[in-house]
Amino acid sequence: MRSLLFPALAAVVVACSTQAPDTVQDQIPMVPSSVPVDFNDLIGEWEDVQDSGRTVFNEHWSRAADGTLVGLGFVLSGKDTVFIEHLGILHMDTSTYYAATVNNQNSGAAVLFKLVHSFDSLVFTAPDHDFPQRIVYTPVNGSWEVKVSGTDKAGKAMSDHYHFTRHSATVNGAVQ
Repeated sequence: MRSLLFPALAAVVVACSTQAPDTVQDQIPMVPSSVPVDFNDLIGEWEDVQDSGRTVFNEHWSRAADGTLVGLGFVLSGKDTVFIEHLGILHMDTSTYYAATVNNQNSGAAVLFKLVHSFDSLVFTAPDHDFPQRIVYTPVNGSWEVKVSGTDKAGKAMSDHYHFTRHSATVNGAVQ
């Protein structure tokens, strides 16, 4: 069965990798840009439909009163919710972090991925995490390409890719 990891649904927290921080590789090129990615572009409802519509990955992002971005990631298989993750992008001290919390993992504590790049894409890393160690959000024409990557406990390189498009809901005949 396909692994149901999601960048953000990216908090499989059981063991730590022994991999050094500089050995986590990503195939997304980092072309320098003079304009940082706007975190506000994440706000909204996003989905990636896979497996001929049988599996739908979702992320819902909004801004909390304190300015923190808060999100909910979940995966639907048919009409069943098979994975739920609470997300956040927060500023602590002088750094920005992507926080992922899954209730039955990591004793319910958030896993923090530090922002290491914010021009042309948002790159977050947690080199000591078991999997993933890297989450990359790349804006592409109003959508997001997301890659979750790293190595598993056995040292095998793994990655999952998602193409999130804005979810359009129809309410009373009007698209929101």
